[in-house]
Amino acid sequence: MAIDPCTEYGLALAAEDFVPVLLAGAGTVVLALAAGRSVPQVRVPALLAGGLVTLGGLAKAVWKLLVAAEPCRNIEVLEQLLFPCLAFGFAGIVWALVGVRRGRPAPWPPYLVLPVLGAVAALAVGDTWPLLIAAAIGAVTVGVLGILLARRRRDAFGVVLFGVYIVGTLVLPPLAGRPDQSEALQWIEQLTNSVVQLCFLLGAIGLLRAAAPSTSVPDHTSAGVPR
Repeated sequence: MAIDPCTEYGLALAAEDFVPVLLAGAGTVVLALAAGRSVPQVRVPALLAGGLVTLGGLAKAVWKLLVAAEPCRNIEVLEQLLFPCLAFGFAGIVWALVGVRRGRPAPWPPYLVLPVLGAVAALAVGDTWPLLIAAAIGAVTVGVLGILLARRRRDAFGVVLFGVYIVGTLVLPPLAGRPDQSEALQWIEQLTNSVVQLCFLLGAIGLLRAAAPSTSVPDHTSAGVPR
């Protein structure tokens, strides 16, 4: 039996959904700034990728608020924006963090393969679950790279924070996707997600504090130009 979204969410529950979205959005901005401090060339693309992740989360949160309000307004395109934005946004953040590990920007086309395949598969099956898989892989990869960068900087607390983020990323979506959930269970899931995204933000702040300015090879295109 299909679930009527107009009866699935309470207004307070829908409003709380903005909390993890804003925490995650702040985390992506801080992570982009941290990456840009080490490799300046990745700063703007990483900020754009983080903006895409935030856009998808906000679209879903607004959709949830609209279906919880009176009268119910089910604008499906808002809900459907979530996974495409997450899949491509996390791919961009992964690219930026790999650049930080390398000390220089990585070639970007390989990082589009997974979200593009997810988009093609989603169109083929008429559902967004292939993009959900691509988004989950991207989010977990961001967490793994966060752990590696935190370990490089000897930030044990950051390793724990990104570890919690990875566990939450893997566990919460299947739980939230189960049918016939009680409102109490949904509150537990959303509050847990808020804690998970707070861990992501705090881990990103740790990387920003530890990030050193880039010491990469100077830009020779400006050689000989008086300063």
